[in-house]
Amino acid sequence: MNDEATFEAMRTGQLIGIPQSASPAMRQAHIRLGTRDLTDASLVQAGIRPGVGGAVKINELIARRRGKAFSYEHPEFERILGNTYGLIVFQEQVDQILQTFGGYSSGEAEDLRESIYKKRREEFAVSIRAEVLKRMVDNGFAQAVAEKAYEYVAGFNGYGFAQGHALAFAEISIRCIYCQQNYPAPYFAALLNAQPAGYYGPKTIANEARVRGVPILGLDVNRSELRFTVEPVWVDNLLVEDGGIRVALSQVKGVNAETLARVVRARPFTSFFDFVARVLPNRDELEAFILGGGFDAMHPNRRALLWSIPEAMNFAAAVNGLTPGTLALGFAEPKLVDDVRDMGARERALSDRQILGLDVERHVMAFERDRVAARGGFTSQAAGRLPAGTQAFAVGNPIRLRFPPTKSGKRVVFFDLEDETGLLNVTCFDDVYVRDGHAIVCSPYVTVVGEAQDRDGHIAFLAHRVFPFRPELTQDLPPNTKLPFRVADFLVG
Repeated sequence: MNDEATFEAMRTGQLIGIPQSASPAMRQAHIRLGTRDLTDASLVQAGIRPGVGGAVKINELIARRRGKAFSYEHPEFERILGNTYGLIVFQEQVDQILQTFGGYSSGEAEDLRESIYKKRREEFAVSIRAEVLKRMVDNGFAQAVAEKAYEYVAGFNGYGFAQGHALAFAEISIRCIYCQQNYPAPYFAALLNAQPAGYYGPKTIANEARVRGVPILGLDVNRSELRFTVEPVWVDNLLVEDGGIRVALSQVKGVNAETLARVVRARPFTSFFDFVARVLPNRDELEAFILGGGFDAMHPNRRALLWSIPEAMNFAAAVNGLTPGTLALGFAEPKLVDDVRDMGARERALSDRQILGLDVERHVMAFERDRVAARGGFTSQAAGRLPAGTQAFAVGNPIRLRFPPTKSGKRVVFFDLEDETGLLNVTCFDDVYVRDGHAIVCSPYVTVVGEAQDRDGHIAFLAHRVFPFRPELTQDLPPNTKLPFRVADFLVG
């Protein structure tokens, strides 16, 4: 809890995969606030997590933290609100003001606060104004002070955290950051095993692990367990214990649990045909194991294995008709087809993404990098470090579209642009969305043209135009084949 590197990660927004703190709003708030300790982290939790109904004015809090002048109308306000820069952040502070200035008991104050929130559409706070002010004045406070106290209480009419709630969430984040930094492979493996959970899915979590130097090891029918596991890996001629993450068998799309259990029980397998004879997968399951790379260590030519499926199924049926579950003597394994051109690296990467829901060796955007860089395009990581006002463009996969409500009623859209280097936070205002929203919603790849903006130390990217981008990956796919990406990934509100 006192590890400086942990809070440095918060201040720099290195929070992908951190429970309670991974969302773009959370990452930005920690950067802008300059989180230094548990108390600061709890302010962000209370300011961001309650969401649309939140009562905390997080932008005002950050502005005051960064030097904006403010004052207290009474010493008691400083006592109650001194740690939150003269703003109400926690539920208890409302109760404390009602008790201190109005003489309410703790139970009365709590009931009043809850009623203000629950009956806010009935303008309950307005209906009790005269009574609250009278009690405060009768308690010896000046009218102006009573008016300010009422303003604090009535202004907290949305949902807000109790301080203990915010501290608990913040502590979870801090401990997770420490684990992520000091035990990255076990941490990311545990996070992948916890899916679906958190703000981002397996693809983004696996990409973040790679960015942090943790290799993702491909599916292997002899080595993969039902869950993601960690394995030793060689890095620069040094064996790193628990350095890599092995893809889980359960990550294979379209394979039922009974088949996966048979894979684990029947291991080790000596060949592709041995696997089929003793596991007895159906044809679709066998194709999934092949396309997901499960046999790459035995035979690297995935297309040759696909061509050999009929032979393998016939062999398994013949063997099991005589001696179920074992290879009978006298049955020689068929030969694999050896004159079929294998998949290229791009097609294998697309196959991994389609079957496993994540990228193994590299993010698919890496295959487009040379082409984009030759035209002056930036990576997401580089675009996020540009000086404010710099005009640039970046290419990637738009994910996690967010449409928060605005006071003006005009549409503003936020999304993450993902590539092999990480995520770039992109903002599109109404005019851009009206003109280019189809590209954001419907295209698995987009080119975002815009400029870097400094928001209290956080670099965001303001989009001026968004265009569909046709990746070279499509050259390796059959005609009319869709790329294995999810589009229209919405978070409305």
